[in-house]
Amino acid sequence: MTSSRKDAEEFVARWRGCGNEEQDKHKYWIGLFQDVLGLDDALDRLEFEQPVVNSSGSKSPGFIDVLIPTAKAIVEQKGVGTDLDKAELRQGSMVTPAQQALRYAQGLPLSVQPRYVITCNFQEICVYDRDTDPLCTSPLFVLALEDLPKNLAALDFLRGRGEAPASLQQAVSVKAGQIMGEVHNLLAAQFHDPDSPESHHALSVLCTRLMFLMYCEDAGLIAPSAFRDYLQHYHAEDLRRALKDLFEWLDTPDAERDEYAEGPITAFPYMDGGLFHERVEVPPVTETIRTELIVQGCQEFDWSNVDPTVFGSIFEGALSHDARRSGGMHYTSPENIHRVIDPLFLDGLKAELADAMARPEAGGARTRALHAFQDRIGSLTFLDPACGSGNFLTETYKCLRRLENKVLFELSKGGETTFVFEDVEDSPVKVTLDHFHGIEINDYACCVARTALWIAEKQADADTRSIVLRLYDELPLTDYAGIVEGNALRMDWNEVVPASECDYVMGNPPFIGARNQSKEQKQELLDVFDDSKNAGNIDYCGAWYITAARYTKGTHVRCALVSTNSICQGEQVANVWSPLHDLGIHIDFAHTTFRWDNQADDKAHVFCVIVGFSRENVTKELFVHKTPDSPEELVTPKNINAYLKDAPDVFVWSRFRPICDVPEMGIGSQPIDDGNYLFTDEEKNEFLAQEPGAERFFHPWIGSKEFLHGYTRWCLWLGDTTWSDLKDLPLCRERVENVRQYRLTSKRKQTLQAADRPTHFGTEIISKGTSVIVPEVSSERRRYIPMGFIGPETFCSNKVRLIPDGTLYHLGVLSSQFHNAWMRVVAGRLEMRYNYSAGIVYNTFIWPDCDESARKAVSDCAQLVLDARTLFGDASLADLYDPNNAIYFPGLVKAHEALDAAVEAAYGVDFGGDEERIVAHLFELYTEKTKGKE
Repeated sequence: MTSSRKDAEEFVARWRGCGNEEQDKHKYWIGLFQDVLGLDDALDRLEFEQPVVNSSGSKSPGFIDVLIPTAKAIVEQKGVGTDLDKAELRQGSMVTPAQQALRYAQGLPLSVQPRYVITCNFQEICVYDRDTDPLCTSPLFVLALEDLPKNLAALDFLRGRGEAPASLQQAVSVKAGQIMGEVHNLLAAQFHDPDSPESHHALSVLCTRLMFLMYCEDAGLIAPSAFRDYLQHYHAEDLRRALKDLFEWLDTPDAERDEYAEGPITAFPYMDGGLFHERVEVPPVTETIRTELIVQGCQEFDWSNVDPTVFGSIFEGALSHDARRSGGMHYTSPENIHRVIDPLFLDGLKAELADAMARPEAGGARTRALHAFQDRIGSLTFLDPACGSGNFLTETYKCLRRLENKVLFELSKGGETTFVFEDVEDSPVKVTLDHFHGIEINDYACCVARTALWIAEKQADADTRSIVLRLYDELPLTDYAGIVEGNALRMDWNEVVPASECDYVMGNPPFIGARNQSKEQKQELLDVFDDSKNAGNIDYCGAWYITAARYTKGTHVRCALVSTNSICQGEQVANVWSPLHDLGIHIDFAHTTFRWDNQADDKAHVFCVIVGFSRENVTKELFVHKTPDSPEELVTPKNINAYLKDAPDVFVWSRFRPICDVPEMGIGSQPIDDGNYLFTDEEKNEFLAQEPGAERFFHPWIGSKEFLHGYTRWCLWLGDTTWSDLKDLPLCRERVENVRQYRLTSKRKQTLQAADRPTHFGTEIISKGTSVIVPEVSSERRRYIPMGFIGPETFCSNKVRLIPDGTLYHLGVLSSQFHNAWMRVVAGRLEMRYNYSAGIVYNTFIWPDCDESARKAVSDCAQLVLDARTLFGDASLADLYDPNNAIYFPGLVKAHEALDAAVEAAYGVDFGGDEERIVAHLFELYTEKTKGKE
């Protein structure tokens, strides 16, 4: 059984204005599930009047109105007319319906507690998510009964399919993307060569046009059902020609149209705007495609409520061949967009509007201020130089039109709007699309971006029309050429919009790491950085920073870009930001690392920062995320440096040797052996059972994972063995030959050379004494990177860092909060894990200038840390340093606290563990040490 918009409309008519809590809830919810959602097993999914002892402590049990286990939902049903936001006396206390349902939910066994709380009064359905709002204080969305037919997608989660949407518009937009993805797939199969660039382009244009016509039909921009009637008028075999005719008709001005034209095509007005101008190929249309467009596209789905910001990205994903094949529906959430645009300009504009509205009415001061504000927002110009589907531009346009509509509403209160606009031909709207510019390399994304902005314009026009009570033409479309197809790194942005006319640059450049760039992308990066120091190690998005910096020269343009967090960590910081600093660029605001959620059905595993920058002197704002998934906390620092810290503008360059007088740090060996020389316990025992004479060549082998987790591994090291040593060891010789052949297949010069010495490791560094060992990669959750000592009997991989002849003093300082705080700021990351390197962390660290007694105090405390570890012989270092396990190892915690205090004393400071002060102090020491040297 399937649902339809007609079924939903009948459901609305049945329950409009009525509904008794006790008598009707069974019929209401069974009807919703069976008729509207199209579920044949509605009675199996819905459980009514389940008794439960609620969490309020009431002795008498309550009864859950409706429990929906398959959707992880609980329903608190109220009668028609009940205010779902109002607290009333229920079971002895004042609670809202949502709070009452929450108590019932908490009274259920933990394993069956529902995630979603739903309150309903027959005319409204309010949905709360306990995962994101444990106290159910604010609903995800409120769905009015009257709006049910156009928002059916919002209730898909009740079928047990995925999560509830964050808003009604998101649900509709995701569903729209799914519909267009299906249409795209069906049409693509009809092209002779669907993977050719010509077919890609034609398909993108075709899908965009079809979607826009379906939107126009539901939004009232063309006659009701005009497009559906047109599709139904033709058989599938005739529809290809009919669509071509329609596109040409839509691009023909009224004065040039055939005055004798007949049939359904005459219902369509002239569109203009360029959307239908290009003559692209339309493939044969099958009956399946025709039915999909008529039923799912026109009949069952209402496009009028699509959020163009969200839909633009989803549609772009639907049109992307790569995204289609991976099955992902991608979008950039409005929440993340606002993390960019709010501090960049929107917060300031809202404050300006509030100030204008607060002006006194007397003398017309308030009216003048409102007009001045409208003129100001109407003059602002925006550029997104990596605009993709245009979501940043679209959301910005929507927000500015909302602000403008507030102005128009305020002016209309006293008749000002009528007075100002009644006798003029110009539109009252001053925020227009011709101030919104984008650059995008993909032609289909350009097409999507233009369409999303057109939709945003028409939706905003409808709101404006209701305020000013004035009619102005909805069609034809404005001829909008603000989205330019091109490579932003190979063109002059001034040709898109002169910097002197631009106010803000914003966007989300491509995330491509330095090692994953194509030759062309690498060359683009080198060219825009003018081959500056270490430019080849910069992520691709860094090219937009330097290009934006040059674009803003001599202007007041402010910029904000989303980037992978790598450009504010590790070696890249100096590589990217030192050239920017030389151009006079300062960071205005920033978001520290957070997880970028850009998928409708999955969570992205991209860790991002947002950096706002300009040449202006503005108040700094730093939005700190304690973890990538935690909400931001706003602080107002004196300065924000390139490491996103309240500290001086210092750039830490990678060094070959330590900046202080300490032992040099190296790495272990890299076998380059295709696994032939590395063994687990079982593999080693099996090997020696066959060839016991090889035992003297086995050594313990340790890398980061083995060191941290206590794994046991072994390496077979044959070194300078001779034929005499190996003549009776055929299995060893077999391994040697395997390694030789493996290295000979390499294209790397060093590996080919290593094939001549196959008994040795490819890169061989073997310590002859005791060394301090530091794992290369360590979890970001740890307060301290676990370190220790390793003897010469153990061979180390290149996944650890080694300090030959390191002492307890060296171990102590490196294991302290002082060094770990420095590491947290300057180290590179693998996702969020610390990636410790000698060049950028150890060699740049400023050691304390202290006397022998202070060194001894640090050494003694380091020994206490080592001793504390031995008290728990069965615990690995990963166990000991897991912050969740701290309560089980109090001795280790106290030993580290003593070590931290001893190291602070060695530096001659007493910060009490305040990491921000520690970092600031280390930056000051680094600045003093490197002054005039870097």
